[in-house]
Amino acid sequence: MFLPLTEENISTLLIDGSVLLLLAGVLMETGIMRRRGKDDDKLFFLLVVLNMALAVSDIITYLADRKDFVGARFFNMGGITLFYMIFVLMFMVWYHYCLVRFRGHDSSKVRGSRAFFLPGIITEVLLLINLFTGWFFSVDESNTYHHGVLFVPLFLVMGYFVALSLISIVRYRAGVEKDKLIPVWIYLLPILIGMVVPFVFGGISLAAIGCAMSVVFTHLGSAAEIVNYDAEGGKKV
Repeated sequence: MFLPLTEENISTLLIDGSVLLLLAGVLMETGIMRRRGKDDDKLFFLLVVLNMALAVSDIITYLADRKDFVGARFFNMGGITLFYMIFVLMFMVWYHYCLVRFRGHDSSKVRGSRAFFLPGIITEVLLLINLFTGWFFSVDESNTYHHGVLFVPLFLVMGYFVALSLISIVRYRAGVEKDKLIPVWIYLLPILIGMVVPFVFGGISLAAIGCAMSVVFTHLGSAAEIVNYDAEGGKKV
């Protein structure tokens, strides 16, 4: 039997639904960029798709959380696991995107950075193992979500990729005129809010909308650079 949705559930569902609509629009408006065939454009597309998947997994989790219908516990644990696996992967792809985007659009130029992805790969494997161990999080017999002993390190891994991404952006900005880029904090602040607020305060999930805002600002920043360079007769980026 379904339990009524709480205000918290409804708020999160509305937010995640808005994310899906927003990112669907981004996909429609970035088709020209993807046709350029550059590696950073492909990674940006992957970021958008992952962000949409993050919102869907969040919806699944909130629809099943603390409910007592048949399979609710399975959907709750499965949705949470998928949510965090996508969340970590998004930060890894974000870092890879920053490396490629700010080193000439070519993945071949960042091969020496592959070792930095190891913490994320290990975390993804451990998240799968968590289905049987509950190290990161678990769902009890009453279908209630609980944090595990490795929950904080999970966020530290995500913070690690945020820091690496920030370093890549700052290094790039040091070599260009700042008015050609939106401020660094606009890239990362929404993601940080989406990651930190639910972790500290609980309640409504802001992860999907925080990531979506950063993805959209990334697109706006890239588009602004293209317009500026074209208007000045410089090279296209």
